[in-house]
Amino acid sequence: MRTMDWQPDEEMLAWGRENFLAIPVEGIWSPEDAGVTYKKVSEHSFALMMMYNHPDSQQHHERLKVLMGECGYEVLEGDGEMVTPPLNPQSHIEQEFMMKQERARNWLCPDCDYPLANCDLETRVDEYVENVEAELSNGEHADIELWRCTIKCSGCDTDINMDPSDYHLLAGDSSFMRCEINNKTYIGLDRKQLKELADAGVLEGQVLGGKVDGHKVPPWMWGMYCLVLDKSPISIRGEEE
Repeated sequence: MRTMDWQPDEEMLAWGRENFLAIPVEGIWSPEDAGVTYKKVSEHSFALMMMYNHPDSQQHHERLKVLMGECGYEVLEGDGEMVTPPLNPQSHIEQEFMMKQERARNWLCPDCDYPLANCDLETRVDEYVENVEAELSNGEHADIELWRCTIKCSGCDTDINMDPSDYHLLAGDSSFMRCEINNKTYIGLDRKQLKELADAGVLEGQVLGGKVDGHKVPPWMWGMYCLVLDKSPISIRGEEE
């Protein structure tokens, strides 16, 4: 099927109307694995910011342009940057992640426009939401846990709920791969850190499963070898006498 003949079905149109409306003006949208990035420049228009120099990305863009047009949005293309993707798949993944991180640095608080990158990202709350059935890449279905991360805006003190993957983009690996559970901080270690601790003979930690001390563990921490910092208050004998 040629791209020019493609038309969105009613389900896709409903999705587009809902999601395009939800993106705020100045908001950035990067469809997963599409190789394109758009910025909402007004209530009724998007601007192409970046597109990979690849036929698949061009096709994604042409189809998204049709979808946006059918949903009542104009697509501006003049200032879009053409980027050549790396040939190495791993380099391609890393470049995609770095580009998303760069865009995340421009995210603002929806209430006061304070830059989220300047907030206290170390202090977050991870909350289990629900289990949903999802289709896996092999076509099978499985239950997955949905979670959210909450940070506090340093500009207006508003609680901001985020998808964990968005928090990861904003805060980076070191902040993402740690969590607070039952007055303990679990800090995930990478291979280099594990080697250094093993060489020093001080490898004392814990591998996290789905639960610890009866509390759920966020899925991105499952299987991680962690240092454990106990933040429980120390009871001093005779304190109450």
